[in-house]
Amino acid sequence: MVSITLMATVMVGFIGTFVQSRRVTESSVLHAAGTSLIYGIIEQIKQLDYATLLPNYEVDPFAPVATTPPYLRVRINQNTVAWIKVVHTAAPGAAKAPTTTPAASVTAASAGAVQNFLGSLPLSTVTGTASQQINMDVWVWIDEIPSVTDDVSEVKKVTVVYTYSYVDGSVTRTVRNREVFLRSRFDQ
Repeated sequence: MVSITLMATVMVGFIGTFVQSRRVTESSVLHAAGTSLIYGIIEQIKQLDYATLLPNYEVDPFAPVATTPPYLRVRINQNTVAWIKVVHTAAPGAAKAPTTTPAASVTAASAGAVQNFLGSLPLSTVTGTASQQINMDVWVWIDEIPSVTDDVSEVKKVTVVYTYSYVDGSVTRTVRNREVFLRSRFDQ
């Protein structure tokens, strides 16, 4: 009887460890999916033409009707193109982008940004209750930051604040982070 109780206790411990391990692994996979998605968008932004597309002030005939320039046109997946509206500060204006990652409670309007909700993006082809989706929201600032004293004439600082959320069991987890990179006019 004692051995059966001991064996049952060990088995319950294994099951608990397995469930916790699965949740940690799933959380890691979802974080990797969110950061991979945003880094894909950042790499597309880095490749845009400095003078005409960073940001684009021309009206794109394929853009949704309510989307007005300035914006960046990026591909989210094979079937989805998004027009991400940006806050653009032309030189010699003061940079408007945040210098730290805004708290999760900060809204786009209070941060001086334009909300770009990319929607619920499926992470696989599984549908129904077993499907896992990630909700992505992106705010972008493009600040022109020339510096005559440093002999820098054409450079733009791009700040991307992204927030993604996913369902972990019965709890919705939200992650917010910020990426900043410089884009110089190297094509001259």
